[in-house]
Amino acid sequence: MTYQERLLERTRAAGNPVCVGMDPVLGKIPGTGSPEERIKRFYSELLEAMLARNVLPAAVKPNIAFYEAVSIPCLIVLQDLIAAYRAAGMLVVLDAKRGDISSTSGAYAKMAFRIFGADAVTAAPYMGLDTIKPFQDVSQGNGIYILVRTSNPSAKDFQDLAVGPEGIPLYRKVAEKVADWNDGNLGAVVGATAPRELRDLLAYWKGRGREVPVLIPGIAIAGVSGGQAGSVADVYAAIKDAGSDPFLHLITSSSGINYAYEKYPALKPAEASVNALEELISEIAGRI
Repeated sequence: MTYQERLLERTRAAGNPVCVGMDPVLGKIPGTGSPEERIKRFYSELLEAMLARNVLPAAVKPNIAFYEAVSIPCLIVLQDLIAAYRAAGMLVVLDAKRGDISSTSGAYAKMAFRIFGADAVTAAPYMGLDTIKPFQDVSQGNGIYILVRTSNPSAKDFQDLAVGPEGIPLYRKVAEKVADWNDGNLGAVVGATAPRELRDLLAYWKGRGREVPVLIPGIAIAGVSGGQAGSVADVYAAIKDAGSDPFLHLITSSSGINYAYEKYPALKPAEASVNALEELISEIAGRI
């Protein structure tokens, strides 16, 4: 199966296209013990609460930098968490944003898919096909989400630059390459903070004859600090306007679910997180 086929199978089985970011900020991780113990307990308890209430997202997305910044042993924690969440049926997108010359990209791909056991990885395309093809060569049905139009405020510094005689934005040229290179395992990262661009890109890829799965970070949840400004309403208006399959695109919330105890201080952190997850799933269900 291609990654696109696996993704659709999972989102439809889960009944939602939600992806929960797993980005441990130590100052927000409660409990005692070493940083590694606190992180592992925090996300293990979240998984237990999800399973106990049968409220499961389609996928999770740990950003490797948060684990690398703690310690080498914390990478073992990440590996263990990936295995646990995959065993519960969820797809795991390793947010690593790697990309280099072909030999190095091949090593990055082996790291993501063979060492950490992820189902997909994010990749930066700045160096062209040499950067992306090694991920495809190693993937064996795993996904590669290429950065196209990201959710951060300064994305426009480069991504909106006019290119060529027609003045096409650089992110659109990247989108063209995603369509050219797509083998069923390529996806794209387009932020929830850019709904107009999301609509146009989805319509473009659909017009090229094959929809591209999109990882959509930046969904904000009210009452939780650290969330970005994208809204579920804007994202699904864009998907609907483009005539795209809503189950093909992962809607990602990180801080809004991880630290939902800020919104529900009377609840244990894991229970608060599942509440926030359930609310997001319900909001999306009303728009699919």
